[in-house]
Amino acid sequence: MAGVYRQSLMSLQENTQNALIIGIIISSSNPRVFEMESPHRSGTRGVWTFTLRDSENDTINVTVWGSVQYVNNLAKMFQIGSVVDVINPKVIARKIGDKNEIFVPTVSSPYSLTVNENAALIQEHEYSDRSDYEELLRLPIRNISNLRCLSSIMENLEALLNQFVDIVLVVTFIGECRTIRTKDGRTLITRDFEATDGSYTQDTVAFKLWDNDWVQRSENWEPKNTVILLTDAQIIFDKYKKKTSLMIVRKTLITENPNVPQTTEVRKSIKPDSEYMPHDPYVIPKNDCITNIMTIMEITEKVNQKPSGTNDRVQFMTLLYAQITEMNLENNDVVVTRCALCKRIIIKGDDSCRNLECPCGNGRRDPENIKTIYLRINLKDKTGYLVGCRLTGAPAELALGCDAEEFGAMTLGERDIMKAKFFLKQFDIKLQVLGPSQTFPRALYNILSMNPCNENYSENNFFDGEPFDY
Repeated sequence: MAGVYRQSLMSLQENTQNALIIGIIISSSNPRVFEMESPHRSGTRGVWTFTLRDSENDTINVTVWGSVQYVNNLAKMFQIGSVVDVINPKVIARKIGDKNEIFVPTVSSPYSLTVNENAALIQEHEYSDRSDYEELLRLPIRNISNLRCLSSIMENLEALLNQFVDIVLVVTFIGECRTIRTKDGRTLITRDFEATDGSYTQDTVAFKLWDNDWVQRSENWEPKNTVILLTDAQIIFDKYKKKTSLMIVRKTLITENPNVPQTTEVRKSIKPDSEYMPHDPYVIPKNDCITNIMTIMEITEKVNQKPSGTNDRVQFMTLLYAQITEMNLENNDVVVTRCALCKRIIIKGDDSCRNLECPCGNGRRDPENIKTIYLRINLKDKTGYLVGCRLTGAPAELALGCDAEEFGAMTLGERDIMKAKFFLKQFDIKLQVLGPSQTFPRALYNILSMNPCNENYSENNFFDGEPFDY
């Protein structure tokens, strides 16, 4: 590091040369790719932005430019929670009213840092003061006296539309990661959540995470225990769901289990025995979060309960120990074709889906279709039968140990051998149950995961060979 001078964020000046800034990454966006067309430079370039913090009060935004490989490698190497040395960046004064400011978190520094490939460096900070920086990860970035409560937000939605709010919430629901294709062909990973603060007793609020770092970090979050401070979350109108909701945008900063009194208070607002389900029936929870054990009889009784509202639909997740009595492995319709964008099944003879809201379905872009496994499975335990359960997509490939193309190439003899591994065997099954609705008059049973039971389960009285209790 000869020739560079360690400087704090507070001491930076415009055009400072040979600076060494040490800090912890507290926010990180997904890298992006640009096609550069200018007299001075053309071709494909990558860009990555993150927010750096070096004290309780000081934060700054950093933009990294370079080749796509260079930018992607740095974004994978240094994530939220990484303590880094930023060496010889360009120190640039932020412009008042710059429209780009709405796409980055609000920071304390009047400057921003730019790291250009071959002109500056980012490397891991390997000295003993790392822990001093790591403690900053749980501190709010600004005064929290203006925190909003959920009830206040819900009561003033129209006035707050498109505004930014700060709020402390306890996570009540964590969804599985989903891979989606955007209209411009990019592949993104997202995860759904719901949360509350106890002030709005009627409901929870839903939100999504889109940035890779936060999707990955949320793998360790625990429903009804993890608390998050959202700084500059946006109130938006969701055109798809036709409702106003909370949105995590590129400006939003998230603090996990913040070191503030409100964390304990909001965690106490959750009743340990309360059950929180997502409002969207198509959102799948993390498998690790499904621990409620039910029998088939208990599932049936719950499905037949009348919901509280006329438009409500009974929905819940459960862990079921059951045997497989039938699965349609030998049928020709096990492998189906779906649209890669909207996931609708493609009708035989069609080139694309018929979803007019999908770019492939309405003809705005060429069809993009994928093959997927679609199985019907019947289950039983000592209390009854569950007929027509669905095992599709990634859970089906994981359970069978092959993908759709490999399964489609199997002979009937090979499928019979595979079927013998499942028939009348004991499995622990994570199940999503959707009760009848006005538009769909029968219950749906979606298998989220299916694993052979270990020997301990054979003694739990779920399979004792006794007659069913009808």
